[in-house]
Amino acid sequence: MLYLYYGLVMNEIVLSKNQFLELKNLVYQTSGINLHEGKKELLKSKLAKRMRLTRKNFDQYLAYLASNEQEVVEFIDTVTTNHSYFFRENNSIAYMVQHFQNIAAKKNKVFKIWCAACSTGDEPYSIAIQLLETSLDFSILATDISHSVLATAVRGIYRIDKTRNIPNTMLRRYFQQGTGKYQGHVKIKKQVQAHISFQRFNLITDTPPDHGFDAVICRNVMIYFDLPTSETVVNKLYGAVAPKGFFAIGNAESLMNLTHKFSSIPKVPSLYIK
Repeated sequence: MLYLYYGLVMNEIVLSKNQFLELKNLVYQTSGINLHEGKKELLKSKLAKRMRLTRKNFDQYLAYLASNEQEVVEFIDTVTTNHSYFFRENNSIAYMVQHFQNIAAKKNKVFKIWCAACSTGDEPYSIAIQLLETSLDFSILATDISHSVLATAVRGIYRIDKTRNIPNTMLRRYFQQGTGKYQGHVKIKKQVQAHISFQRFNLITDTPPDHGFDAVICRNVMIYFDLPTSETVVNKLYGAVAPKGFFAIGNAESLMNLTHKFSSIPKVPSLYIK
């Protein structure tokens, strides 16, 4: 087995059945992500990436991973795919915003929203932009297990192609165009960032940071979970939603085979109410 650390080249990783099971269990217990046998080659490529970055050989890295909680988080971050963009699967968000406007017309209210798997921030910023268009009072808590994606979210700089679904008027109002080395990028304006608090949160091990959210959004994360883990997470988040509050999941996800207390909203896929 040959490793050239400073050239960052690795010819081969031989991952035994027991080593795969140990890694699978470590990832599952920490994050709820279920790595089936078909993910073995993906896992090997992600191991190679982290070995290059930490400059450790295979045995050294496995020992390091087993003893370092932060490295587990970094490793999980490489396994998951953070594919996100602004106004993604926006029908459920638009429905919620319209509903909030109807409520606000009847009473003073500050709407509390939790984006429970916010990735690089595209989702909470998308929600904030639409709420700013309505002049509603609101606050957004945006959480993720990954330090690296949260750092990207706080920075608020994105490739321009990620904003392709945003109407031009909103793009001009809430983003700054990049110049020089940031040509082809945009930066979210401070007036949007001021409404959002970014924090690290593990859906499996942490207790919800608050209760009484008017909406909890947890989209495109349960695709990595098995059914028991999904059910545990959904019911944990149920407790964080206010009565008559919303719960949104990804369009590729379903609560159909889970035991839960949410009610689906007709003609609005992937959106539920408490």
